[in-house]
Amino acid sequence: MSDDFKRKLQDYKDGKLPEEERAELELELAKMETYQAYLDELLENEADRRDTSQSPLTVDDAKMHKREARLLRKGKWKARINTVLTLISLLIWITFLSSIGTSLFYSLGNPGYGNTDRHVIEAAIAVAYPNMDVRLSSDAGPYFNMKVRSPVTKTVGKEHIEVGDFSASFLFNWMRLYDLSWTDREANGKAMFQYPGSSGFNSDQAWERLQKLPEGTVAEAFVSYKRLYTTDEILQQFKGKEMNPLWFAVDSGDASAKWRSLNGGVELNPIGFPMNPVWLPEDGIPSNVSEQKTGFLTLEKRSVTSYPSLDVYGSGDIRDENFVNTLKVLVKHKFIAKRLIPFVDLKATLDYVEKNGVKIYGVVVTGPTKEILKLKDDSEVSALQVGKVALWNW
Repeated sequence: MSDDFKRKLQDYKDGKLPEEERAELELELAKMETYQAYLDELLENEADRRDTSQSPLTVDDAKMHKREARLLRKGKWKARINTVLTLISLLIWITFLSSIGTSLFYSLGNPGYGNTDRHVIEAAIAVAYPNMDVRLSSDAGPYFNMKVRSPVTKTVGKEHIEVGDFSASFLFNWMRLYDLSWTDREANGKAMFQYPGSSGFNSDQAWERLQKLPEGTVAEAFVSYKRLYTTDEILQQFKGKEMNPLWFAVDSGDASAKWRSLNGGVELNPIGFPMNPVWLPEDGIPSNVSEQKTGFLTLEKRSVTSYPSLDVYGSGDIRDENFVNTLKVLVKHKFIAKRLIPFVDLKATLDYVEKNGVKIYGVVVTGPTKEILKLKDDSEVSALQVGKVALWNW
């Protein structure tokens, strides 16, 4: 094979050959296939004659057959190379085009599909996993796939402590797989709250544990109350106290009443909302908007988004509205939400809260251990469970 022919083959593979030379090369390869078929026919006829005549081959005939066989092998390899190069080129083009399509798909809409999928996951974990938080990053690949991942953190004292990892993969808007793994066994324990009017569990061991823990520690605690509070009322309970509320357990009515009755009034799968709301994209007001081209047909928009300001111990109406809107988003995207929180009847909870309002019966708090121990003297507290404990960071 000449160097010029090798160069043409390489250029053909890379798509660099001009249209005229490519047509000539394809014609040449087609001729080789014709030669190969003709040589096959010659060899078959020669074999038939050899079988009938049983005459030995001359030296010249043997040399000729070797040349024919060598040409035949070359022709076969050329055909195989041509097929492989065509398939590789086709695969490269499909991957390139699908990558562009993937970027466009997940950026479509306002907000884009990618942002919506991330928000649904963050909202589902925020409302059904007390004091758990994820901030997802995404990576869109070819063939309309997107992967999202984030550490799982919880607040203990003034620090955000990493307690696990979350990852999921999407095909279009279908969440194919997800993994929520815990790196901290203590943080993996189920949060328990006691519903008002019941006495499902005894808190003596929890109070005793808080009493024995040293001064230089901070703790997470799940506090249950004897009655239902509005959001503003429960926030006022912590005004002036040396501890921070982190998450509020909301009465979901009949959606969880059956399970509570089986557990003596203990809520094992509470639903609620965090102290810092899970803002919806439409809640924010963008400013200083700028655009920057980041690639072929892709544009990155940058802006500073401001959200409604909140009173630390108030703004109950804004918090309640945000919780209801979050439930609506989860109901709308139930195929993702139900994968993550199958133990929550989202539609029944939404209907109950919209009808009866947001009523709170439990709070996740954090602060110095001895400050939390003072809640034992609060006549409104019915039960307490200790969560994660850490060294002083207050």
